[in-house]
Parts: sequence; C-alpha cells; structure tokens
Amino acid sequence: MKKKLAYILFLVICFVAEAGYRWNFLKEITPFPWAEFWYHTLNYFLRDVLLSLVALLLYARRKRIPDRLHRYFPVAVTGALYLLDALFMVTYLELDPGFMTTLSVLAGLFNNIVLVLLAAMIYHHWPNRLWRAIYFLVFYVTCVLILGDGIYFWNTSMHVESVLFDNLNMYAAKGILATTENWQLGLLGVILLLFIPLFRVSTPRRHKPNLPWSLLLVALFTMVLNGGYWLLAEGVYLAADNTNGLDIEVDMEKSRRPTRTMVAYPINVNFFQKAFFKTDKVVQDPWKFQERELTDKDVAELTRLGILPKGKPVPLEKPAYDRVVMLILESVHRDYLHYYNPNIPADATPYLDSLVKKYPHIDHYYSSAVPTTQGLNATFRSQLIYDKDLPGQQQPSLFRSVQQAGYNGYFVNASSRYYANEYREYPAQFGMEHYLAKEDLGNLGYKGASGWGFHNDVMYDFTLKTLAEHRNEKMLLVCKTLDMHQPYPYYGYTYAEMPEDVRDNGTATVCGMYWVDKTIQHFFEKAEKEGLMDDRTLFIVTADHNPHSGGEYKKLVDNPQDKQSVAPIPVIFISKNLQPLKDLDESIYASQQDMAPTLLSLLALPTPDEFRGRNLLQPGNERSYALGYFGGKAYYYSQPEYVVATLDEEHPDMEAKDAIANYLMYGYVKRHLEFLQK
Repeated sequence: MKKKLAYILFLVICFVAEAGYRWNFLKEITPFPWAEFWYHTLNYFLRDVLLSLVALLLYARRKRIPDRLHRYFPVAVTGALYLLDALFMVTYLELDPGFMTTLSVLAGLFNNIVLVLLAAMIYHHWPNRLWRAIYFLVFYVTCVLILGDGIYFWNTSMHVESVLFDNLNMYAAKGILATTENWQLGLLGVILLLFIPLFRVSTPRRHKPNLPWSLLLVALFTMVLNGGYWLLAEGVYLAADNTNGLDIEVDMEKSRRPTRTMVAYPINVNFFQKAFFKTDKVVQDPWKFQERELTDKDVAELTRLGILPKGKPVPLEKPAYDRVVMLILESVHRDYLHYYNPNIPADATPYLDSLVKKYPHIDHYYSSAVPTTQGLNATFRSQLIYDKDLPGQQQPSLFRSVQQAGYNGYFVNASSRYYANEYREYPAQFGMEHYLAKEDLGNLGYKGASGWGFHNDVMYDFTLKTLAEHRNEKMLLVCKTLDMHQPYPYYGYTYAEMPEDVRDNGTATVCGMYWVDKTIQHFFEKAEKEGLMDDRTLFIVTADHNPHSGGEYKKLVDNPQDKQSVAPIPVIFISKNLQPLKDLDESIYASQQDMAPTLLSLLALPTPDEFRGRNLLQPGNERSYALGYFGGKAYYYSQPEYVVATLDEEHPDMEAKDAIANYLMYGYVKRHLEFLQK
C-alpha cells in the first residue's frame, strides 16, 4: 500500500512540475493559451508516466536482469546501439521529448532488436553450430546496418532510400573512401571489428527456455508497442486537430509524425526493403497504369497555385545565342553563397557573389529532383520524375531538340562512365551526341583525378578547350563537376593558402566553396582572355541538385523551409549580350524543369509538348512557383506558401496537397500511357 501511495505521490509531483513549467513559460501571453497549456502539460506528464512504468517494470524484474544480460548479451548490445542512434536522430531532428516521441523510441528499440532476439531464443532452444552461426550473422548484420544507417542519416536526415542502391557500386565506394579522412576510416574499421568480440554467448543450459511461450510474448509485445504507437499517433493528431487553439501544434505535428515513424521503424527491415524493392517508383507495373483526370476542384486549386493554365512557351523569332555552356556544380545549395547567407564567410565566395550582383539570376530557383541523374533529367527533359524504364530514344530532351537544329551536343562528366551505368543511360535517355567521362579525359592525357573523379580545374580547362575548338559553331556544352560531392567536398588548397575566416570556419563545405569560387573565377578569366565570351555565347552556372539535408548543410542553412529534401540552388546567366534576358524577373520562383523550355525559347526552337516546365522569360500566371519531387513527395514553393504533398496520402489535410499530388500523377501516367501506345 505504501508503495502505491508513493507512486501516486510521485505522479502528482510530476504533474505539478510539468504544469508549473508550462505556466511559467506561457504566463506572459494574453489571453492565456489554455489549450496549449493543457496539451503540453499532458504530453510531458504522460511521458513521465510512461518512463516511470518502464522503470517499475525493470525494477520488478531486477533479479532476472543480470541473468538475461548474460544470456542475451548480443541482444543488449544491439539495443544499446539502437538507443544511441535513436538519441542522435531525436536530437538531430529536434523532436520534442514528449510522450509520442518516447513511445516511438521504445517501439523502435523493440523493432530493432526483435530479429536478434528471435535468433537468440532459437539458438538457446537448439544450441548447435548452425543456429549459433545464424545468431551471429543476424546480430552482426543488424549492428552494421544500425551503424551505417546512422552515418547515412547524418548526411541525409533520413533512413536509407532505394535511390541509394541505384548509385551503389565500386565507383561510389572509391569516391567515399577517397574523400573520407583516414582517422574516420580507421575508427569505422575498429567499430566493425569490435562487434565480433561483443558477440558473447553463454554456455547452453540443460533447462531449455519455453520457446512457444517466448514467441507468444514477442508477438504480444509487437502488437502492443506498434499497434499502440500507430493508434495513439493518429488519436493524438485527431484530438489536437479538433481542439480550438491548437492550430500551431497541429501544423507541427504534421512534420513530427513521419519523423517519429522513422525513429520507430526497424532499420534492418528498411534496408532490405529499399535494397530489393523500387519503393520510389510511382507505379510498379506498366499494366497497372490507368488514365487519370483532374477534377474541377483540382483545376481550381492548381489555378490558384499558378500551375494552371500551362501556357505554351513562345520561342524568339531568331536565336539569341549560338552557344550555350552550362557549368553544373555538384550538390551546391543557393545558400552556400555568401550573397545569400551570412553564415558563409565573405572570403569563401567573392567571385560568385560578384556574378550574382552583375548578371541575371533567379533568387528562388529550386531543384526539381534529387540526386544527380534525377536532377539532370529535370534540367534536360523538363520532367519531375525520372523513369528509365521508358525508351529514352523516344523521349524529347533539350539535347535532342538543339541537335536536330544543327547544334553540337556535348556532355562532359567528371565521374567514371561506369558510375550508375551512365555511359549507357545518359546518351540513351538524354540524347547527347557526345558523352565524355573520367576515362575519356584520362585517355586524352588529362591528370588530376581523385575521389569521385576529375577536379573542377581540370574539367573547366577541358571545357574551355572544347569551346575554343568549336568557337564558330552552334553547340550546347554541359560540364558536370564533382568536387562538392557529399559527404566531404574536395578543395585543392592547403590550410595556409586559404583565408583565415574560410579555413577556421570549421566545415569542409566552406573550404569546398572557396575552391569552387576560385576555379570558376579562373574559368571566366581565361574565357575572357581567349575571346570565348562574346555576344553569341551564353554561360549558365547552376547545380545538379541541392545537398542532401544533413551533415554540414544542416549547420550552414538556417531557414527550415530551405532545408527540405528539395531546396534552392543557384542559377546565374552570364554573357556579353544580356538583352535577350532583360525580361527575366529575378524574384520569381522557378525550378529545374523550367530550364529546358527557357533555353529552347532563347534559341528560337519549339518546346516539346511533353515538357512540364515553362519559359521563364515569358509572362505567365500572376503567381510564380517552383515544383519538385523526391521520395514519393511533391514539393511546391511560391511567395505566399509552400506545400509538401505525399502522392499516396489517402486523406490530405489541404486541398493544395491533393491537387498537386493529382497533378503529378496525371502527368506521370499520361506520359507512360502515350509511350505504351506507341
């Protein structure tokens, strides 16, 4: 009886403490936000109750804990490793440490040890060499995946995505190994070796565990923890949504829910699911394509958002330029330029800043897709979703349009031609007449490749040489660099050679941007010296996509809206002849899918009907917008609002989400049906 009274008293103290803290935090607000007060008080009080119940359960089983730790030590190691990973995720994503977050960690703890626990239970029931080997394999693989997922999460703020496996090969491995510090590789190797002796298995006992009963308990824990988490996640959201005065909390809960689910989801299951199933393909099987229609409500909402009506791009009467040179940087955010972000030292990007001040640019230009191939697809084919299952030769592209008009089409890539099978995919899908990669430049005698491929200075020298050889011809020349590739960029300067505020900034990204800035400065100064900058040549500096939303990127970019999976990238138009760009509104919102229609219009060429973007030099709807896609979500940005729409969401909470999702699905399915009918 005394213990029960003591526990009740403890709960009363917890409630009073939580209520007092919330009162002091909110008391200056008039009128006092009672709904918010009770919401937060109950949220943290229920967390205290949950943690106290866990503590009481452990206390009640305290005599068994040493035996269970001894018998199931590998399971305990797996659980401790996951808790470290979960703590990192919760802290990194700045999740509230309330009831639902705590419950998600507990569910995640069980979900991430359950396979190791099952292997341990079976081994202790049948203690033979085969089951011992299986037990070790399950334990070791799970630990490695949790460690790897933590590293991936630090760089991307998400669990492993299926797109990773499209780009996972020896060339990616070489790039990562070459751009990772030796001490980091050494530490990683030590940890991987440490997992082996941590597999400590006790001597089998004569008395075997009751396996059926143990399996039943595991099944019950699975249902209670996961079922309880899912039901409460939905219930808490609905309760808040139907309570006056909690509008802000409801909006915040929309982003917290998928993040908590990520914490609760088993890492090993996620890894193999993403490895063997193409989860980001919108429709898995061609025969499942069904024609979509936009409802009147969709059309009305899309019109309000500025997406409809979609006007036909009107080309100029005469080509404004004979040569277009695109310098596509790897993984560069708009806010990696000091011009846009004071967190970047002024000495890091002075030349790029001067280009933005002097030449036409777009301040709100977004990726349309991530990663590289998807971003290039948006740039060259004006499509949001890359689907290599479609026959590339039948699809229109920027390269195919200009080459049919007599232009030479060149694409020069710093990476290996075998990375992601690019030497086959890119010419077939994007249609460039001349594709050159790391091996081709090496055969031509170029030096200076390490990590992911050739460095910027080499790529720019080759680009200038190619441009000089075709100075009197029509051409589209694209140079794709790699030095800013995550996780760690390359920079060709020593510590002493860099300005103090750059080298002491504490991030490799800032040092990398200093290298980017200097190599671009060298490129344009040399182009000017050699007479390659003229009235008939247009240069464009942009990026293939924004960085993945993690790592140093998270420290350098402040605005949460600009740290989404689809985010702003730089775009600058440079030429001796800026008259054709006089109508460019630098304040508009735009994205990569708008690049190809704009360039074709500048070159006096028609825009294929299949292109989804618009001509940015042509007056359109009152509201400009940027549109992107990544991981089953559509991203919409405009001046008044931004929307993240999940394509398969059954009941979107906003008409805009439903309309944008339907718009993407309508265009995607329409495109596939047209090709299936050919």
